[in-house]
Amino acid sequence: MKAAIYYGVQDLKVEELPIPTVGDHDILVKNLRAGICGTDIAVYNLGGHLFNVEPGEEFGHEMVGEVVEIGDKVSADIALGMHVFVNPITAKKTGAAKSIAGCAFSQYILIEEAQLNYNIYTIDKKVPLEAAVLVEPMSVGTHGANVLQAKPDDRIVVFGAGPIGISAAASILAKGNQNVCIVDIDEWRLQKAATIGLHTLNTKKENLADGLMRIFGSQINSMGQSIPNVDLYIDAAGAPALLQSTIAFAKPHSKMCIIAVYKKEISINPTAFMSNEFTLMGSRGYTQEDIIEVIDHLTEEKTTVATMVTQTFKLEDINEAFKFASEAKGTIKVIIDLT
Repeated sequence: MKAAIYYGVQDLKVEELPIPTVGDHDILVKNLRAGICGTDIAVYNLGGHLFNVEPGEEFGHEMVGEVVEIGDKVSADIALGMHVFVNPITAKKTGAAKSIAGCAFSQYILIEEAQLNYNIYTIDKKVPLEAAVLVEPMSVGTHGANVLQAKPDDRIVVFGAGPIGISAAASILAKGNQNVCIVDIDEWRLQKAATIGLHTLNTKKENLADGLMRIFGSQINSMGQSIPNVDLYIDAAGAPALLQSTIAFAKPHSKMCIIAVYKKEISINPTAFMSNEFTLMGSRGYTQEDIIEVIDHLTEEKTTVATMVTQTFKLEDINEAFKFASEAKGTIKVIIDLT
């Protein structure tokens, strides 16, 4: 089989490897599509040591594939030919520690001790592969939205119109809440987000607070100031200025969930927390329930979120794909076709 191997910063090579041998409790999945994640881009540009990817290892963790071989003692509910999402955290006995080195950019992956709805999840074949490959990033975004437990009439703002931010926003739309605005400085990405049904705000063109009051209206705080009438915030951008501004003007009892990975520590005013009774939460990864929700979202086409797949490259062109994804110009989600 062919596999992309990480050797160092901006050093990937597609090589021939033996197809893994299937044990009694294992299955072999032929990868059909793989997504390039922001974490993968960090591995490529900054080094695998940041995410436990060693030189000479296969990597990648967003994948959809087909079951092509089944061990003798695997449960009968797993069948040849099934299209499946592979959970990179549970696919191997090494678990989360090596999930980024998850073999998504390899033509085949061995699923150890395979179990349905644990390390693989069935995807209806009517779901296009270009949509099915989004299950992993969408599960991350959906988990962030679910942490907030949004109500149908909540006014919600998502920072960052990348794959995770759009996924979080789309998951809220899929539940019937149309009061969702996505904030970014990339007008091209915002226009793509608007086609899904999201309000958009470009903070290069309009002040954050003013734009949110235009979209959601305002209310007066205890100091007599007009503030945005926003209930919930999701941070998928990791931009310190957005977080600091939001805490300063947040309405009482509003909440924020941080999905983004911040590159450095930032200062926050505790007095704003006190006066606004603001709640700051975190979100990491996803649960089984999140994955099942996402697969249903895609199967039933509850939104047009799959349009965030903007470019597809072949495995042999993976270096070009990573350079393109790294530039982040005119793109949201870049995927690899392994067929």
